[in-house]
Amino acid sequence: MTQRHLTLSQAQKQLAAAVSFLTETAAKQGERTLFMPGDGRYQPDELRPFLGYDQMAGWLIIVEWFWMVTLAQLGEMPAADAKLLTPWRLYDLLKNITTTNIDEKERETKHDILALLILMRERLPKRLHCWLHFCATSHDIVETAYALQLKELFTRVFYPKAQRIDALWRAHISTSAQTLQAGRTHLQTALPITVGAWLAVLHNRFALTAKQALTLSRTVPGKFSGAVGTKASQVALLKSRQGEATLMKLLGLPAAGLSTQIAPPEARARFYFELVLLSGALANLGEDVRILQSSQFGELVSASSSSSAMPHKTANPITAEKIAGMHVSVQAEFFKIMGTLVSDLGRDLRWSNVMRSFSAVTVYAFEQLRLTERLFATLKINEQRCRQNFDVNAKLVVAEVLHLYLQRAGYAETHHLVNATIAPAAAQTGMTLAQQMDEYVKDKKDAALKRIWQKTPAHIKHILKNPDTYLGQAVALAMQEAKNKL
Repeated sequence: MTQRHLTLSQAQKQLAAAVSFLTETAAKQGERTLFMPGDGRYQPDELRPFLGYDQMAGWLIIVEWFWMVTLAQLGEMPAADAKLLTPWRLYDLLKNITTTNIDEKERETKHDILALLILMRERLPKRLHCWLHFCATSHDIVETAYALQLKELFTRVFYPKAQRIDALWRAHISTSAQTLQAGRTHLQTALPITVGAWLAVLHNRFALTAKQALTLSRTVPGKFSGAVGTKASQVALLKSRQGEATLMKLLGLPAAGLSTQIAPPEARARFYFELVLLSGALANLGEDVRILQSSQFGELVSASSSSSAMPHKTANPITAEKIAGMHVSVQAEFFKIMGTLVSDLGRDLRWSNVMRSFSAVTVYAFEQLRLTERLFATLKINEQRCRQNFDVNAKLVVAEVLHLYLQRAGYAETHHLVNATIAPAAAQTGMTLAQQMDEYVKDKKDAALKRIWQKTPAHIKHILKNPDTYLGQAVALAMQEAKNKL
């Protein structure tokens, strides 16, 4: 079957096979440079076949190739020429042309895409030369290649990694759903919760942003509208007006609604901003873990390191700290994207160099995922320490329910009574709030308060005597979130 008669499904299978060849086979050829944007210390192996420096040529080649397939499908290319568009020729290009090759040729051409076209023509039959890059401008290829690279990377690598973390995270939520823990606000003991409930809130943020990022990764558009966005050469030289739409269907990308020489930047910015939000949820997890792993709390144990100067230290929360700190790198890289939303009168060259490192946002966010996977694989909960920490202020943390019950019963200034009198007295005597109320109404000539207290339901007094039962829906919420699967 020639490319002229391929169904959409068959063409998309060819695309999937080409991407697999590029990232699984071509990436291993020769001495390829697979360094990615960002710090050399953080270069996740899983991303190198997609974002490695020499791989960018492959994404450009795929777009150029499928534009020729589009011309064949639209009947613009003669059948005899279309027969030459065989998968093995595409694989030959992907295997033998790297970004470094383009750089070398660019020294002669002074233009990277012109350099790419020369290298492709050297390996293609002459009958295809006239169709290569036909009616295209360089950023038709570049913008579309970046969009394709982003979508394929997120779908094939990033989201599956997030799903593995999701499974580990939810397992911890489930097993710790009933493990008592002091809830905290302003780093002070608040109401009782459970470890599972604490993890559930953070997981919910992670899951929401991961799902939204997946959706947004499919909205970053390609474009094939020519030098100023009017498709002038296509209108003049092609019979069909469906070139851009057909190509984007083959690549599984949306087409930019309107474009200049470049695609509108908003969809790409939204996607990367969602990675910043995802990164923030992971950073919050890391920050919480490092606090709860500190010797003052001691409620958690996770992947740790010792100190080079203090041999007695064996539980530095290094993994949690890296997760928290990496968020700053993600934010810093996103600033490049925010800073390149404006292009003068259609397009200028100021941001071309900046655009080349946009993917550093993905690299650092993925590094956070790797660290989070390690954290959950090693995370252990010290239930005894959780209980001990809660018990320090346990008798006082249910002051809320005492205050609210008295308020509903009609007693005036209940907050002041509980906050300034009952709770401080209980803290001094060691009594429960229920016991302290018994003593207070016995000593004070306050008939209204005495009457209300005598009518207090047994379940309210039970909570005041047993603060660990004042959990509200903590367990149920944790168990519900444990089922919130990516």
